[in-house]
This record gives sequence, structure tokens and C-alpha cells, in this order.
Amino acid sequence: MWNCMGISNCLSIVCVLLTVWTEVSQSSGYFELQLIAVQNANGELSDGDCCDGERNTQDLRCSSDECDTYFRVCLKEYQTDVTTTGLCIYGTGSTNVIGGNSFQFKSAKNNQNRNNDGGKIVIPFQFAWPVSYTLIVEAWDWDNGTHSSSGEDLLIERSVRKERINPGDDRQTIQYNGLTASFEYSIRVRCDENYYGSKCNKLCRPRNDWHGHYVCDQFGNRGCMEGWMGTYCTTAICKQGCNLLQGVCSAPGECTCTYGWQGPFCDNCLPYPGCVHGTCVKPWQCTCEKNWGGLLCEKDLNYCGTNKPCKNGGTCMNTEPDEYNCACPDGYSGKNCEIAEHACVSNPCANGGTCHEVPSGFECHCPAGWAGPTCAKDTDECASNPCAQGGTCIDMENGFECLCLPQWAGKTCQIDVNSCHGQCQNGATCKEGQRGYVCACSPGFVGRHCDIQRNSCASGPCRNGGRCHTLLDSFMCECPHGYTGTTCELKDHCKTNPCEGPSHQQSLVVPSVLIPVIDSCTVAVATNGTQEGVWHISSNVCGPHGRCISQPAGNFTCSCEPGFTGTYCHENINDCVPPPCKNGGTCIDGISSFKCFCPDGWEGTLCDMDVNECSRNPCKNGGRCVNLLNHFYCQCQDNWKGKTCHSRESQCDSSTCSNGGTCFDHGDTFRCTCLSGWVGSTCNTAKNSTCDSNPCENGGTCVGGGDAYTCICKDGWEGPTCAHNANDCNPQPCYNGGVCVDGVNWFRCECAPGFAGPDCRINIDECQSSPCAYGSTCVDEINSFLCVCPLGRAGPHCQELIGIGKACRYSGLQFPHGSRWEEECNTCQCVNGIVRCSKVRCGRRPCLLQRGGAGPDSSAPCPRGQECVEHQFLTCFAKPCHQWGVCSTPDPPPPLHTQCEPNSGYLDNSCARITLIFNRDKVPQGTTVENICSELRYLPIAQTLAKDCTLLILCDLSYSNSDAVEVAMDGQEQNGDRGQIQEAASAIVGALSKRHNSTVMLAVVEVKVETQVMPQSVDHLVPVLCVVFSVLWIFCIVVCVWWTRKRKKERERESALEDSTVNNQLEPLRVSLPQHKDNRGKDIQHECKKLMNPPDRTCDGAEGDEEEDGEEEELRRGGMELDKFSTQKCSLAGAQDKVMGKGGVICTTHSAPVKPPHRTAYSPKDNRCKNLNAANVSEDVKDHYV
Repeated sequence: MWNCMGISNCLSIVCVLLTVWTEVSQSSGYFELQLIAVQNANGELSDGDCCDGERNTQDLRCSSDECDTYFRVCLKEYQTDVTTTGLCIYGTGSTNVIGGNSFQFKSAKNNQNRNNDGGKIVIPFQFAWPVSYTLIVEAWDWDNGTHSSSGEDLLIERSVRKERINPGDDRQTIQYNGLTASFEYSIRVRCDENYYGSKCNKLCRPRNDWHGHYVCDQFGNRGCMEGWMGTYCTTAICKQGCNLLQGVCSAPGECTCTYGWQGPFCDNCLPYPGCVHGTCVKPWQCTCEKNWGGLLCEKDLNYCGTNKPCKNGGTCMNTEPDEYNCACPDGYSGKNCEIAEHACVSNPCANGGTCHEVPSGFECHCPAGWAGPTCAKDTDECASNPCAQGGTCIDMENGFECLCLPQWAGKTCQIDVNSCHGQCQNGATCKEGQRGYVCACSPGFVGRHCDIQRNSCASGPCRNGGRCHTLLDSFMCECPHGYTGTTCELKDHCKTNPCEGPSHQQSLVVPSVLIPVIDSCTVAVATNGTQEGVWHISSNVCGPHGRCISQPAGNFTCSCEPGFTGTYCHENINDCVPPPCKNGGTCIDGISSFKCFCPDGWEGTLCDMDVNECSRNPCKNGGRCVNLLNHFYCQCQDNWKGKTCHSRESQCDSSTCSNGGTCFDHGDTFRCTCLSGWVGSTCNTAKNSTCDSNPCENGGTCVGGGDAYTCICKDGWEGPTCAHNANDCNPQPCYNGGVCVDGVNWFRCECAPGFAGPDCRINIDECQSSPCAYGSTCVDEINSFLCVCPLGRAGPHCQELIGIGKACRYSGLQFPHGSRWEEECNTCQCVNGIVRCSKVRCGRRPCLLQRGGAGPDSSAPCPRGQECVEHQFLTCFAKPCHQWGVCSTPDPPPPLHTQCEPNSGYLDNSCARITLIFNRDKVPQGTTVENICSELRYLPIAQTLAKDCTLLILCDLSYSNSDAVEVAMDGQEQNGDRGQIQEAASAIVGALSKRHNSTVMLAVVEVKVETQVMPQSVDHLVPVLCVVFSVLWIFCIVVCVWWTRKRKKERERESALEDSTVNNQLEPLRVSLPQHKDNRGKDIQHECKKLMNPPDRTCDGAEGDEEEDGEEEELRRGGMELDKFSTQKCSLAGAQDKVMGKGGVICTTHSAPVKPPHRTAYSPKDNRCKNLNAANVSEDVKDHYV
């Protein structure tokens, strides 16, 4: 019977077979034939007969009944001589009856690519399309009984075609004209979905799953989706910058850190858990920061220096870890000197408040607009409801502002804007018009009500400390001593009287030394123009409209002039918001001001005054002028004509129509036909201004009309449409290798390590933290420091006790014990007379050749004793490079025996490849590949890595990327340790990722590292331990089994003896075989010998057991029956003398199997053998019973 499991298995097999059948039955393409038109005018068959009916006897035409036409198609292999019979190898197809004698498919004729099922024959194929084919198209008449259906009696026409066709969407149209009929059709071959190629045999199915992430192009080639790579697009592209040695990704853009690493790029190690004030270089370290100690760096060794708890000038003293005492100055007390005995000493009053001491503490007298105990609360000026006429009050600092309803204006909404009474101020003239009133302001005032005085000093025009005085619509600068000019911009050297005697003035030469820094905003430059000998230069980071204010730690802030705001005072406050210009005027923002560009017909500061076109008296010959908006009209007298009544003959002249308009005379009047874009009676008004499309970008203001416009750009933007950000980094404002970040009307300097300040001119003093110990002297350097150690000390912080040792001689120079020095790209140290240097292969150093009149300062220096010579094999990275050479060497360079070369693809345990991809726009001109390689060799990290092994660095242009340089690192003498070369490559990449002073390395945008994949180490300890424990376990089992069997044997033997009755009576031994009596005596003697041992030996043992077993077996063979026990006596004279002295021995033996000895509780000796002290023992000794 079938059970459930059998039914389930059968169903699974059926499903698999159906799936396979479905996959196999899918074809790789199809051949498509579309009928377009059929023409059979006479309705005849191919043999000349009529399809239906008979011919007319008069005109011999077929009857009106038409053919029932259908088509059959045969597709077969290419044949030179076509046979219409036989198999259609590629497939066949046919249609139903689709028409009569003549018909056509209109949709197929008009649009061949449109799907039309009528007249379409599709022949699918499941093989690679052979391109060449033979096509037989036949038109047949459906038999209606007038002809026999056999043979070709019903054939109307046959078309045979053989040629080549490739798969595609385009159709080939074929017109066939036969003797009987003609028909037109189109053919094409198309591949099925996911099949491609000229033979439809290339399968490419897009997918986005675990097996791949790709799409297919028109040729069937796989194209990886964004974020994937690999042959089948199964490898995700990790987040840019992700450290591939410490991070992995399973999806694009991810960066999942391996155990022990963290950070967005997996480049930060995890410190030891619980580490408080410590750092790490490798995972699970806890290296304490300065002034912190303990296992977890949790103990503050310098609480005073870290927290600075003592205030108000108190002196802090460290007592214990995390403990301190404050020595307070006079007037202060408390643990942290925070209690002021005089309350006002700490200036508790804010916002300009005045402090007064009172018995209870202090009291603040606040200025206007502030309140509260410490003047920190802003007074609400809106509490009194100052705004009239329904205005909304907004509280501001030390004031308020009213948002007035329409028709009202003024500070408290007290002015009616529709009335001229009391509106205009400061002597302005008020004029009423149809749109309200207009104030004509006096000089020096602006605004709708002429209430704003034009402050010409608001922009701070006076320079070099000049004092500005506001004049009517102007200003005047009062210059300090030594300066002159309208804005005090010129230095009056004659007032300082620098020239004495007949000497003439000479140009100032500033020596090339490190510029001393005064603060974050000011540096000092040597000069002979001042009494102090220095000239203080202020940083320009705050631009022309700000003043730099120095802050601690190299920081700064900008104090902006009126009208400007922003971090760098780079944003001009937009005075055009809200729009002040009326009647379509265009507002142009200024500095604390604005200007209105009025459209034609309007004027005034705010474009609120209608221009009186009649003020110029344009009407002649007594004509009366009527003022219109941006126009006028002349009422002519006495038959005068024209726009200005200037002619008696015609209304038109050259000036009648403006802007290219054409004038037409209509007798009593004229009419102007305007060009495109202009309207009005005289074509004086632009129809659609070019500014309507807002062509100006980024806040630019469009000014223009008609076909032209002009964009007035905001600060920071330029170009015809204000689309280009002005480059504020040109010229380069950042010093010391700082990178300039261009913004909109501002820039920011990202300083290289070791520098700070707004323009990176401040060299950070690394000696400020007192890093040198044991009385050493700290010398500040660029992004580092140098400790000059006392005698017997060495190390970066003089922390190493090296004692007193011998000096070293190197290259003809003597170096003291413990000293360090640079030797080309290596670092050397003298240790007790022995010189130890790092092992970087420096190669030949690039240098600049001296060309023509080039001075000595124009070439890169070579070491002493070497000169710069030409080298024909230098590789140029950024032209021109002809000025570069190499330093000569007295000895030829040693040959390089290595397979680790750039672009070689070679990797091993000591070889790594690094690819540096550069931004070509940032690479300095005249850079060679040798320059880049030399900078890598001179990196401090390279010297650190080459302490114990030779480090060889080779560079070449990348063969695959013209913007890249490939670097090969060969860590020779590493003894096959893959981890060392990987760490070395990671260290080089880490050094390149940090900011540095090298202009070339600042152009690196991407770094790729390739090292040999490290296979997982095989640990043999676990398998060996498993084998050892398994052997021990088997041995224990064997011992236990052997011991169990032995004990079982002994128990069986004891049970057999216990079955016999043990007593002390002697019974005669019945022997069935007398010949064994002699043997009994021998056995007894053997037993006695065995028992006659030293007194402390017992008589039971393995030998006794064996004797007993043998005796039992012998008695069995002899057929003896042991009925009773018998005793035997033996006299052992010799044995008595040897063992027992004069005594005798009596052995009680059993001829039956010997029972194990029975010992008493008082003696371990055998009871069967006893010493008899009697001197004479007769042969008939009585039996002794035990």
C-alpha cells in the first residue's frame, strides 16, 4: 500500500519533472511573419481553376464567390536547391481563413512595429538561431467541396525565399508577385526575454539577490549595480575610506569593524574595557595620558593641572591622587577660593550693571532695558502697550518695535500714511498724489519719511585708526600721525623723517625667518620704519569689513562693521528686505543703505514720484501738453500735426515711435507699430521685461528692460548671471601648507599639523605642555618638539636612562653617547660606541638643476660632496620636469635583488603594494614620481618601521590609472612574517591620511593597499591533546576490563574452595591409582620446599596456586578420588639446619586442591607449617590439627 511518505516522495518527483520540463520547453527566440496585403484579382488557384464556382462563359471570369484564403509557412534550413516537400526543420505555422481574394491589414501597413494578431504567424525555436534559413510561404483556399483536398489542388500561390537575417526589432518587408497572386509580408527574428546575441543563445537574467546584483545591457553583458563589483557582482563596495584590514562590508556603503576596532572607517582601536584616561594604538591597550596613572588610567596624578580648581588667583597644591589644597590670596576663602569676602570683587552685575556692597551681600543698579538681581533679565518694553492703532508690539533688547496695520506707520503706528500732515521730517517737503503722499527729503536724509540720516561713517571708511566725522551727505577722516589721504590709506613717511643726510631711500628687504606671532590675529615683521624695528600685520581672515579678535588656543572671532554679519563678516545685511522701492522699482543693496532703480516714468529715492514728462515743454507751436504715465500727449492748435505739433504735412517723423517702432499717418492722428517686446502708443513701454524670467541666480538683482538685462551680484558671486562663486582663495591666503576652503564671500584655512590661527601663521608651541623630563631642555619644532637631554638620558622625552657610555665616530664626526642624528632618510643613534641606524633604502635624492643664470637658491640642495646631475630616466608626473636631476654618488648604487616591484602584480609575505591616486589639479607643476617616492622614504614612520629590517620603497606610474602612482614596499629580512608588512603598509597609509606640510601629499585623494591574504593559522595543540586523551581513555578501559576479569577469576576460585568443608580432621585418601603414591611424596616435598622460606614469607602465592592447579589436573587424569584429607610428614634435615636451626618442620598438605592458607588473627604465618622445638622427632609423629 501507498503510505504518506511514498505519496510525498512521488509528488516531489512530479514537481521536479514539471519544473525541468518547463525550463526545457522555453524557447530562446521566435520567427515572426506578419502579412500586410494579399492581391488575387481573379480569385484563381495556381492551376488556373476558380477557387469557388465556375467561370463565366462570356468573359471567362470566375463567379462572384471569392476564395477562402489562409496561409501556411514552412521554415527550414538553408537550401541551395529548395525543395517544397519534406520536413520543416525549424518549424511551421498557419493562419485561419483571414480573407477573400484581396485584402490587407492596415495597422500592419501603417505601423509595422505595432502588435497585430491578424495575419501574424509566430514560429518559436529552442536552438541557437543559424542566421541562414529557407522560408516557404503558401496561400491556400479552404476547400468548399468543389475540389479534392489531396495534393496541391487548393494552392493559390507559393513564395520561396532563402537568405540571412539577424535577430532584432526591425522588420524586413518582402513583396512577392506571383503568376496567380501577389502578397506583401514582413519578417523578423526576436530573442526571448533574457536571451541575447546574434544567435539568441546568450542567457543573461538580471538579478538582485545573494547570487548577484547586476543588470543586462543590450548585448547581454552583465553590468554591476551601484555599490557592487566582481565577475557576478557579489562583492560589495565598502564605504569610502573604510580600512579594509580592520573592516568588512556585506552591503554597499557599509563599514563593519572587526573585533577590537571602531569608528566610521574602522581606524580607531578599542581601548581596554574600563580605561578612563588612556589611549590605544592596538586593540585592548590602555596607555595613560599625561598626569594619569593606574591600571585603568583612572587616577589623577596632577589634579591641579588637570582641573585647575583654585579660583581667583589661588595656588593649587597636589597632596594625593585626586586630592588638592588651595592657598587663597587675601580677600578670598573656601576650598576653591570661591568665596569673596568683598562681594563686588567678582563683578556679579551683568549687562553693564553697577555693583554696590550692602550688609546682605551686593546690589546691582541696572541700566535701561535690564532688570533682576544681576541685571540678567531683559525688561519687557511691550508691557505698557506702546503701539497704537492695533499695532503689534515686539519686545527687543532695550527697546521695542511696532508692526503697524496698513495705512499706519511710525515708531508707535501714530502716522496716517494717507495724510500729508506731519509725515515728512527733517525739513522734507510733502506732496500728495493719487497713490498717497511723497516726501522729498533734504540732503543727507533718506527713508519714506526722511527720518533716517545717511551715516556716511557707518561703513568705517577711515583706515589705520583714522576718526570719521559725518558731514551732510559725505564724511571726513581725521588721520593719526604718520598717515594721510582721503581714508588715511597712505603712510606719510616724510612726517617720520626716515631719511637723514644725503642718503637716498632703499628698498626694504625682509629676511626669510620664522615670523614671530603676537596673538591669533597679529604677527610681527621686521622693518626699519619703526622705532621698535617691527611692523605688526593684522590677519585678513575677517575680510575688509571685520576686525579679528584673538582668543585662547589659537582661536579667534570677528567683530563686524555695521551692515555686515556672519562668521567672517562676509555677509552684507540685506537692506532691501522688506522691499522699499515702489512702483516696480529694483532695489540694489548697499552697505547699510540701498538704491532704487526706477522704471520709466518714476523717480525719487523710493521710485514713488511720477516723472512729469511735460516739464521739458515738448509741445511746440502752441500745443498743450498733457502728462501721462511715462508719456505725454500734445493737443495741437492751428492744424499743426505730429507727436509734438511740429509739422503741418505729416503726423510722423523719425522720433515719433520709439524703440524701432514704425509710424503710420492716419490724417488727424498717427499709429505706431511696435517691434516684439514693446507696447504703448509710441512703443515706449517694454511688454515683457527680460528680468521676468529671473535670470540672475544666487540672490543677484536683475536690472534691465526690453531685450537686455544686467545682473548685479551679491558679494561672493560673479558672472553674467551670478552663477559662479568667486574664488576667495585666490591668491592663496593660507600659510605653512594650510588648505584653503572657499566659501561664498569667505574662506577658511585648514591648517597642517603644528600650525593654528586664521591663516595658519601660528606655530603651535609643543613645549608648552613641558613634555621633556629630568631637567632636559625643550626645543619647539614644527608639529613636534626636541628634548635636549642631560648626560646619561635619552629618548623622545629623555625618559630612558642610558648611563655614561662611549662616543661614536661616524662619517668623520664624533657623536656623544645617546645622541641621535639624521643620515639622509634614516635616523641614527649612538649607543655606547655603537651606531644604530634605521634601514631605509634612500636611493638617489632628486634635486633641481642650475640652468643659465639661476642662483644658488634656485636648486634643491644635495649633501656635502655631491652635486646635482642630469638623469635621463626620471618619470614626470606633472609637467614640466626638465629642471629635475639627481644627486651624484661616489659609488654606484647597490643592485636591487627583489621581485617586489610596482605594476608587477607580485605579492608575498614581505611585499605590499600601495596605490596613491592624486587630484591632478592640486599636484604642483614639475613633480616627478621620484619626488613622490623620496617623500615616502623620508616619512618619520618609515624610519620607525625600518629599525630591525631593511625597507625598500619603489615607485612608478600606474599602468591602469594615469592619475595614480603605484608604490611597492619590500620588507626584506622579515622572516616571512606577514603581519609585519601589513602593519607597515597600514602605518604608511595612516601617515598619509593625516595632515602634513607636503604640498604633493596634500593632493592624494585615495589610497589603496594590497597585501597577500593571510591564511588562518592552524593550531595543532588541540588535535594533539585530543589524541592523547583518547589514548589514555582507551588504556584506562583496557586496564579496567583486565582487572575486572582477574577479580572475577579470584572470586570463582574462592567460591570453589568454600564449597569444601574446612576442618582440622584428617581423613584417609582413597587413591584409585596406587602408582601415584610416590608422586605424592614428591609433591609434599615440593610443597615443603616452597614453604621453607625466610620466616616472614607467607606460604600462599601465585606459585602455590599454580602447583595446586597442576596437582588437581594430575589427580583428575589419574582417576583419583579424594574422599578425605590425608596428612604427610616430611623430614628435612638439611633444611632444618639451613632455615630453622635444629628444629623440624611438619607440613600439613592436601592431596586435593590446596586451600589458600588460613592465617590466625595473631600471626601472619601459615598454620600448615609449624616449627617443633623437640630435638628428636619420630617417624610416627602424631598429626597436628590446625
